[in-house]
Amino acid sequence: MSINEIHNQKILELIQSNKCDLSNANISELDTNILNYKNIEELILSENKITVLPKDIGKLNNLKWLVLSDNLLSKIPSSICELINLEGLFLSGNNLTKIPKNIISLKKLKWLALSENNNLVLDTSQKSWIEDLRLNGCKILY
Repeated sequence: MSINEIHNQKILELIQSNKCDLSNANISELDTNILNYKNIEELILSENKITVLPKDIGKLNNLKWLVLSDNLLSKIPSSICELINLEGLFLSGNNLTKIPKNIISLKKLKWLALSENNNLVLDTSQKSWIEDLRLNGCKILY
């Protein structure tokens, strides 16, 4: 089965289960057609070669888990801040130097992973936000 066939099979599974696991699928670019599946709750894209996310990823407003660990991301689109139902955000093991300032609007997080982004710099409000999340029981890897 080719990568495209696997990818298409996973998209079909997405329609039925609200979950899409494309981890370790050798993906370098996320197909923007995934943004058409507004009901998706879990998007798992870890251990790929993704360098850029679609700028409209925030349109997946039912998303609860977004796993982007171990990719090649150097930045995250600001629309990620629109994912107000997000409970898990995993960004570890990328090349991030900063995250969007408005990420502090994500108040429902139970898991946040930012580790292994060696050049990541957070501003004061983001550090405060992380501490507030921690005090409210969020598991933080930083």
